[in-house]
Amino acid sequence: ILGLILTALLGVTIYAQRLLNRINYINPEDQVTMSPEEVSEYLATEETDPEGTEPTMNDEDVDWGEEHENQIGSEAHVINILLIGQDARPGEKRTRSDVMILCTFNKDTKTLVMTSFLRDLYVRIPGYNSNKMNSAYAFGGMQLLDATMETNFGIHVDGNVEVNFEQFADIIDTLGGVEIELRSDEAQLINSVVPGSKLRSGVQRLNGEQALFYSRIRKLDSDADFSRTNRQRKVLDSLIREFKNADIATLMGLLEQVMPMITTDMKPDEIVGYATEIFPLLASCTVVSQRVPIDGAYAGRRIDGKSVLVADMNATREFLQKTLLGE
Repeated sequence: ILGLILTALLGVTIYAQRLLNRINYINPEDQVTMSPEEVSEYLATEETDPEGTEPTMNDEDVDWGEEHENQIGSEAHVINILLIGQDARPGEKRTRSDVMILCTFNKDTKTLVMTSFLRDLYVRIPGYNSNKMNSAYAFGGMQLLDATMETNFGIHVDGNVEVNFEQFADIIDTLGGVEIELRSDEAQLINSVVPGSKLRSGVQRLNGEQALFYSRIRKLDSDADFSRTNRQRKVLDSLIREFKNADIATLMGLLEQVMPMITTDMKPDEIVGYATEIFPLLASCTVVSQRVPIDGAYAGRRIDGKSVLVADMNATREFLQKTLLGE
């Protein structure tokens, strides 16, 4: 019996190692950071809206608020994993992060909180001038984006997972699609763009290409990026439900296909450690969806010719302390 147990454990260990070897690993210390000259050249390609109607504001007039002494995520019962999505074109190695969703697993409250950080948030980027939050990833990759998260919101990021948009669609297809409740105008727009689509209003199962386009929709709503990030969290929520309902054999097959689509700065032993803590929680946790900036605590402004979102940092940090820590 002992021999059988040891053989089984050895088999599980070998299989787990095989899965981990399929992930794309990067060393944060090796990520290239842009020089001031490269940043200036890069920002010259940034889209501007000369007809924007937001009030003009100077950078020195931004109130960055009072910083909290305790970092969110320094507690043993909280794990922060940042999901990063970028839309790199052929030949581009790293661009601005179009998607930044912090997944906070709170083992005490048994909750998973998905917090979208809008790309136009005006933030301090360590070592650089203040800019839109999605610029941090372009300037210095995961490490700089994590430092930006910590500097502005007092959040410690335990690890990063990056998926580009094309891979995102492949993951959806690997799972057999996701169920999303569509509005009539959303269904019509997807049908007009994605070949072969015959969607209608109500709960529909979307394939990878349809879900990807759904996650990108901005122009159907007056709040643009706010609704877009809400759609992204709906897709993630649906993915989690698909995982919950899958059997072990299906999950193992999915992991074989999904692992090569992932890039992370976490080491294999860290992934195993977090997975051991997170997976039991996923089966019964409450999933909460939110975004930053929060209602009533931000203003649209134009700084250096760019349309940005200036958040009330004190109110934002208090909101994150309450929702992520369950205080």
